[in-house]
Amino acid sequence: MRYSTAATSFVDTSTGWTACGQACVSPDVHDVMLNLTWHVDAPLSDGLIAVHHRSQEIVVSWAGTHRYRALVADMSVFPQPYIPGASTHVHGGFLDAVRGVIDLVQHHVEHLMSDYPDYMVIFTGHSKGGAEAALGALDLVRRVDGLRDRVRVWTFGQPRVGNEQFAALYNQQLGARTYRVTSYADPVVAMPPRFLFDYCHHNTEVWLMNREGDIYVGRNNTGCNEDPHASSSVDFYDRSIQWHKDYLGLPPLDHATAMFSW
Repeated sequence: MRYSTAATSFVDTSTGWTACGQACVSPDVHDVMLNLTWHVDAPLSDGLIAVHHRSQEIVVSWAGTHRYRALVADMSVFPQPYIPGASTHVHGGFLDAVRGVIDLVQHHVEHLMSDYPDYMVIFTGHSKGGAEAALGALDLVRRVDGLRDRVRVWTFGQPRVGNEQFAALYNQQLGARTYRVTSYADPVVAMPPRFLFDYCHHNTEVWLMNREGDIYVGRNNTGCNEDPHASSSVDFYDRSIQWHKDYLGLPPLDHATAMFSW
């Protein structure tokens, strides 16, 4: 989650890792080395690639909704084909954001994988960034030899990304390597709604049931993962945006030194 906060805070390689404030000076991540940051206006995308030698991880972190124009991308729910000619469809705004930078991300990830052959590759993000982390990971697993065996995907408060056919493809490729963390009554994880273009979640949900640390791991399905005993058990009208901001007791995203601009 600290990497997600850092991506939202628009750190860059010239100012260094600690420029993002509270999340970046924590003892467990203070020695992270930035490799790349990107801040693209059209299609909108922000994120970073970093290396953490102590944990032997290459981290690709995608920023959430912390620029006003990101709200436009969030609302671009009309689906686009993930694979041309196939029935796998995904959120158009998220797909545009990923495809606009995926070649750049691939270039850096491949170089770092070669430089550090024993390191895991972590894709992560919060909210919009979580959706883009999942899409970016799937794109690169299909492009980069050897990545699937080294990848893990951790998302927080991720909205639904695509339809049931896309969820089935994702589960086949990355479902067992993905941890889709949802907070108890987070409204964003229930969006876009199921009835809209057949949106549904992929595996594997890790539901934070309360603030005391109890968790429920959703059952894995071959297609749409909407375990009725996990976050989908909470009525939409009982949800609160505060649950979307607060994950794992770490610094909320709105406490970061963020550039919430156009």
